[in-house]
Formats: sequence, structure tokens, C-alpha cells
Amino acid sequence: MKLRKVLAMFLVLIMSMSLLAACASDEEKGDTSEEVKTESNETTDKEEAEAPEGLQPEDGAELLVWESEGPEGDFMERAIEEFNKIYPDVTINYEPVGHTDAKGKLALDGPAGVGADVFAAPHDHLGELVESGLIIPNTEFNANYAETFVPAAVTAVTYKGETYGYPVSIETYALFYNKDIVDEPVKTWDELKEFAKEYNNPSENKFALMFEAANAYYDYMFLGGYGSKLFGESGEDREQLGFDNENGVEAMKFLHSIRTDIMDIAAADISYDVMMQGFNSGQFPYMINGPWAIQDCKDAGTNFGIVELPVLPNGEHPESFSGVRGLYVSSYTEYPNAAMLFANFCADLEMTKERFEITHQIPVRTDYQVEDEFIAGVMAQAKYAKPMPAIPEMGSYWTVMGSVYTNIWEGAEPEAELEAAKEAMLAMYE
Repeated sequence: MKLRKVLAMFLVLIMSMSLLAACASDEEKGDTSEEVKTESNETTDKEEAEAPEGLQPEDGAELLVWESEGPEGDFMERAIEEFNKIYPDVTINYEPVGHTDAKGKLALDGPAGVGADVFAAPHDHLGELVESGLIIPNTEFNANYAETFVPAAVTAVTYKGETYGYPVSIETYALFYNKDIVDEPVKTWDELKEFAKEYNNPSENKFALMFEAANAYYDYMFLGGYGSKLFGESGEDREQLGFDNENGVEAMKFLHSIRTDIMDIAAADISYDVMMQGFNSGQFPYMINGPWAIQDCKDAGTNFGIVELPVLPNGEHPESFSGVRGLYVSSYTEYPNAAMLFANFCADLEMTKERFEITHQIPVRTDYQVEDEFIAGVMAQAKYAKPMPAIPEMGSYWTVMGSVYTNIWEGAEPEAELEAAKEAMLAMYE
């Protein structure tokens, strides 16, 4: 017992001496110790990311975000993780909702208080979103958009002179070609017709080209290439249909010539799956498709390339539709500051790089150029692309022109079809 008491007293003595020594050391260090403490805190803050000055999220902000599932959803979850390093007090939940479905869902869920605060949508939905009062303008972060984003992206998220969206990616379609069959891709439609004369073998279902010939998304490239500007140069004049003239008739005559000279296949027998299977198997050396098909072609082991669409007989490039995917802030949100901060965060430079790595969708920032041979091919065509008009009347184009293109592909007279389309679209305005 005596030995234990001696040891205990000895330990107390050692601890007391250490404490006194430490106090003395701190006094000697004076301000230096405080400086070390401050530097340590600053380092920790930087690792957690610093919240920038300016707009700040509301206290207790909670956001619901809609984006398509798959790679886009994976990106959104990544963006939430990174955003919370800067704004740890903002709660964000992600719900998979297709970007083409968001508009209709928000119209129902927004007034009920269960809609998204931030959601993804294609830019041709913008007009209806604005006219329906479903979104609020992007007034906080649009000052440098002209320098930050490519012109097509800026145009796409702007409606009647006001910026609404936060652009994140762009897409259009171009000419895919099979390198195992084609050494040098054609540069004109006339060259493609000559190639078809040698290559086509209907008995073996071999055709030089395959594309969704009765799809209004693709067939606009002929109208635009022949000078028919849907809804005018701005795309916002609903009275300017663009196709009810000689240019429109010439464009549709050329569309039908593709049926007779290159791919004599009934519209009912054409589908996306048929096109992809035939291209990857070598039945169709060429196809018109978008960047969403790149990964499938890679997975199939196809040796392929992508170039701009062939030049038309009139010497002009086809004017393909381009689509811009953007994020929008709901007018029903209770936390507009937090919602705008998050939408803008998803479109900044670092998250744009993250988005491309996850989704492989084409970035729209001018300060980030992707070095990828396939993306470069799509972007070559993007120079001649027109953003899909965003006015609400665009819905009438999709409804009416799909049937018109199908009828013309099957042999109907372009003049009569276009006149009927004009009357039908104008009647839908009533």
C-alpha cells in the first residue's frame, strides 16, 4: 500500500510540473500561439469551402430537385454533395423526374406545395413555363452570360428578352459514319446519293443511310437549310410559320428525294432501334443521330466517326435543331435564394467539368473545351444549328408537322400538305 501511495504522489507531482511548464510555454509564445490557432481554423474552413459573398440562402432552406434518372441523376447527387460543402445548412433532396415531364408535373405539384424548387427542362418548354407562371427569372447571375456561355445556350434560356434558365448542356444531330465501310465521309447529299447507287441492296436490307425520316425534330433541318425559318429569325413570331412558301416546298421535295434515291423504306418501318441496330451491324454505313448515341456505338464496338451533315443541293448546310438543357427555379419555391444559388452552382465551371465526366453531354461554357473526336463532330454541325423555338406555339409544330413529314415521305404533294399544315397550326392558336 505504501508503495502505491508513493507512486501516486509521484505521478501527481509529474503532472503538476508538466502543467506548469505548459502554462509557462504558452505565456512565452504570447500572440504566436493565437496566430497558429487562427491559421489552423482558416485551413479547416478552406477544406470545407468558403461561402461567397452576395446572395445568401434563407435560414432553414430545404430544396427539392427534379432531374432525369441515370447519368443526369448521378450528376445531381454529386452537385448536392459539393454544394453542401459550401452551404452545409441547406437541405437538398433529389427526386428522379424526366426533364421533359417536369413542366406538366410542376403545373400540378407546384400549387399543391409539393413541386420541385429547381428542375431540369429542355429549352423549347421555356415559353410555356413562363406564360404559365411556373418559373422565376434568373436575375442574380445572368450579367456575364454572353461571355460565359455559347450564344445558342444564351438564346435558349432567354424568353422575350429576359433570362430565365441556367444552361448546362447542348445537343444537336450530325452524320455518323462507319469507318469500316466508308474511308472518307461524304460532304454533300449529291455524293451520298451517288454512294447509295452503288451500295444499296434492298433484298439484303442494305441502305446507305438511315434516319428517323418522319420525325419533325430531324426533318426541320431541310426547311431551315432551304431558308424557311420557323417562327421567324427570332423564333418568337408565331405568325411567321416559315414553311408556307417556295422554300418550304423545295425543302419537302428534297426530303422525298431521299426516299426515292437513298433509303426507300416506309416510314412505319423506321425506328430508332432499327437505325441503331443496322448502323452497328454494318447494314447502314451512315445514320443521322445525336451525342446520346455515342456511348451505345462504343459499347457495340463500332468503328465510327461523326461529321457535320452533308451540304444540300442549294449549297447550304442543313439547319439542324439544337436543344439546350437548363435548370429552372420554380415560382412556387419558398427559398428562391437557395434555389438560385444551387441552380447557378450546377452551371459553374467546376461542376460543368464534373457533369461532362458523368453524363458526356456537351458543355455550353466558353471557358471549357472538351477534347473528344466524337463531340468535335457534333459541335461541327452545331455551328449551323438553330435553337428550337421556345414559344408556346412550338407545341403546334410538333402536333401538326409530324404527320406532314410522314405524308410527304410517303409521296403526298408538298404544296397541299404545307398549306393544310398552315391552316391547322393557325387554327390551334384560336
